[in-house]
Amino acid sequence: EYTVGQGGMSLWARMPEPVSTALAATAPSHGVVLAAGPRFGVQGAFERFVRLPYTQPPVALRRAVASVAAAYDALALGRNLHEPRLVV
Repeated sequence: EYTVGQGGMSLWARMPEPVSTALAATAPSHGVVLAAGPRFGVQGAFERFVRLPYTQPPVALRRAVASVAAAYDALALGRNLHEPRLVV
């Protein structure tokens, strides 16, 4: 999910799992640098969010989106993020 910020030039993307910091750590190996959500809050706030600026040309943004998706998929494979969870 994403929300366009008011008065800014970025999106806040909400992920289904609190993996923002791990995604930001994984992303450079896929060619993109991300700002993890907790960087913009205190005490672990926004761990489900990443900030995605959209000020680059469309070609660069398409590459960035593909890179973020690849990083998320790599992270998901390592942490089974796509597997259903049983909550008891």
